[in-house]
Amino acid sequence: MATKHKIPGSSWRAYVEGAFYSNSVSKTSAADLYKLAVKQPEIVISSEPMYHPEQFGLPKNAKILISNDGGIVGRTARARRLVREMGKERDKYLGILGEAIYHFNRRPGLWIEGIVGLHPDFMVKAHLLSPETDAKNMLDWAINFSPWMKPWTDLYKKSRQLDEPDILVFADPEWSHPDFPNGLVIIDEDQNCIVILGLRYFGERKKGTLTLAWTMGVRQNMVACHGGVKTIGNKPPVAVFGLSGSGKSSITNSHDHAGTLKKNEKVNVVHDDAFLIDLENNFSIALEPTLFDKTDAVEFNDPIIEYFYSAQNVGTTMLPDGERKMVFEDIRNDNGRCLKSRAMFNHADSCERPGMVIWLQKDTSLPPICKVNTVGLAVAMGASLSTLRAKGVENIDPEELSKLVIEPFANPFRVHPLKVDCLQFKKLFKLGTECYIMNTHAFGLPDNLTDIPKELSLTIVTELVRGNIEWRDWRAFPGLLLPRNGNDLFGPDYDRKYKPAGTSEFLTYLRDRMQDRITYLSNKRDIDHDMESAFIDSIVVARTVIDKRLHPI
Repeated sequence: MATKHKIPGSSWRAYVEGAFYSNSVSKTSAADLYKLAVKQPEIVISSEPMYHPEQFGLPKNAKILISNDGGIVGRTARARRLVREMGKERDKYLGILGEAIYHFNRRPGLWIEGIVGLHPDFMVKAHLLSPETDAKNMLDWAINFSPWMKPWTDLYKKSRQLDEPDILVFADPEWSHPDFPNGLVIIDEDQNCIVILGLRYFGERKKGTLTLAWTMGVRQNMVACHGGVKTIGNKPPVAVFGLSGSGKSSITNSHDHAGTLKKNEKVNVVHDDAFLIDLENNFSIALEPTLFDKTDAVEFNDPIIEYFYSAQNVGTTMLPDGERKMVFEDIRNDNGRCLKSRAMFNHADSCERPGMVIWLQKDTSLPPICKVNTVGLAVAMGASLSTLRAKGVENIDPEELSKLVIEPFANPFRVHPLKVDCLQFKKLFKLGTECYIMNTHAFGLPDNLTDIPKELSLTIVTELVRGNIEWRDWRAFPGLLLPRNGNDLFGPDYDRKYKPAGTSEFLTYLRDRMQDRITYLSNKRDIDHDMESAFIDSIVVARTVIDKRLHPI
């Protein structure tokens, strides 16, 4: 058995676990949740068939259900509170939690069990407690992970036992509090429990569960990865890390890389969003059997709908014959989503340790591809991963969407200390995994940008895997290498469009972006005490080189 029973080790877990055993709570199944969900007043029953519903014990004629969450259709990061950071406010939040559970337990509640992790090396039992009125979200959660039923339970029984308690998730979207208009999320990562209050969006439940699983993995000497991992042909796996909108799913899930792959370069996708790298046993392990993807590129009657299990925050239209069809392309709102099967392409539940890691960044001072040739800089560039927020993915001020942000290792769901992730990635790179940086946005000075099309990014990954790129030093940025044969591989205009200039204007811009990274990491070290100087020094060295070029003695 993967996880084992433990007496609650904190007040937080004691409150949450006790809520599961109230007289008002009943255990449920995916089949029962489907029956309840089709009766939820706000749910739309489409005419589209669900992909292979019988695997979850659902009727063979089950339909794709659509849930729409109101005005908020993305995650609300500002609602999050970490138990380890509460300090003097601990009793205040314990009181809020106690009241929330008391009022919840006076209503009918449901308890569904599932499994996080698809490899015997890491499988964790998880539990979700929500009100009956949240049946659709509960069904999506069970499908997104693995419901507690065969064949998943058979594999779970054979899995490695971890000295960890089960994951507990308590969610009440009907909760409200005048001091928390944006909801409240309480996370006790040491005790593997999370409380999600006043938030309807399914992604809160999914990412909250993954947050705990990633943290558990790190305690098992694994690397927590918010990214995609795949194999191409007989080459070592490729892992790409990026926030939503960075191209992470587009690169991971592509089966032909814009037509650049040959027939013998077969793609096997492990996952496009969440996995763990077991450093001791050389495994990359998917945590979910399904994909929770944006639908902004899904067209009306798109063939891909065949693989859908569920949809969230998308439109619906009724045809003259009475059929209810889904409307995507983010026409209704930003961040339309679906749950879909990996059966849409070749897939596997695990693979070897990645042979290369690619940081996907939206930093216009960087060309489409660079190779990082030192371990320290590889960690530093991941810890200072720069990007733009994807529109609508998070519930934030629209003005923030245009600002460059730094999100270490593209994982805003990390709750363990950042320097722990730095050390784990350092171990990975020291094992021989290569590191690359891909800018998937645009290149150049702010007033003269050249777009980087998706097709170019996919072609670059193809040539990386084949080992065809020849490298030369980037003199202005020690530790980074640039393609020597970019024109030959990516078109005759590659160097003209994407070769970094040696002008003082560009070097100043590049230096400023370096300084942004240094400042961010230095603040993590000096204010949060969550960074080591050794992971900053490599960028400082590069900035010093530019300083000397701009201001020669």
